Amino acid sequence: MKHTKTITAAVFSLSLFTLPLVQPVHTASAEKVNNGQTKSQISSKTQPARAAWDKSSLYFTVQEVTYAGISATVINGGSGMQGETVYEVFRSDTGNPKNGEVVATGVIGTLAPGESQELIFTPAVLEQGNYMFKAYQRPGHPGTGVLWSDSITVEETRVTTESNQPTRPFDQYFNSDVQGGTATFTVPEGIREVEISFSSYIYPEGVIPQEDGKPYENQHVYDNVTETYGPGTHTVHVDLPESGYWQTDLYLGPVVETLTESGHSLDSIIDADFGAAN
Repeated sequence: MKHTKTITAAVFSLSLFTLPLVQPVHTASAEKVNNGQTKSQISSKTQPARAAWDKSSLYFTVQEVTYAGISATVINGGSGMQGETVYEVFRSDTGNPKNGEVVATGVIGTLAPGESQELIFTPAVLEQGNYMFKAYQRPGHPGTGVLWSDSITVEETRVTTESNQPTRPFDQYFNSDVQGGTATFTVPEGIREVEISFSSYIYPEGVIPQEDGKPYENQHVYDNVTETYGPGTHTVHVDLPESGYWQTDLYLGPVVETLTESGHSLDSIIDADFGAAN
């Protein structure tokens, strides 16, 4: 039986997540070196092994303009996926969207054989132009590693009148959890190392946070850890202020010392927490 999952895309670039296929080992010509080993033998030990393909295979179907945006459905036509992958949305004013810019990205969940997921792009303002979804196959896929939907043409700019605040997609991608001054997250296999910051912030004196953690404006860093992380699960700790209200943010890129009214953008924020000092 087919199940459909829906994830709304946030608007941002995915320059950090290109999900390149792991390159196969290239052995050098045999030449004797110390201890009876050849250079090719040493090279093969130091080169990374090719990622094992889970034999999943994604393809697109049903691309359309919806009332609030655009959508495309992706189906797994192979074996069950053993992990998530990502997709991007490209846009151009005219011509082929492949030559345009990335306006959104999101996460494709772990799909079983024959299972589908509807990818939806619903920005506050859907600009006129040509759009195309680009999805990444799982690492080790024997094809090109990417697939494109058909081009989707939006005839006129549309403005969404309803509130449409998308959820953070990166907390799903990194399987993150932030509790006070501790953040745990997992960098998936098959992507490059990524710079991630974990910061604790102090609210301005006299400001009490609302249920959603706002206002963000003029929160400034109390403690921070910025590192580059490879695939695997990582746990990071920062200190919390001894008085007043605090917020802790896990986000992509270098440290942001002071927040603006909008806080961290959706193209960088992964997860967050806030509370009062004990």
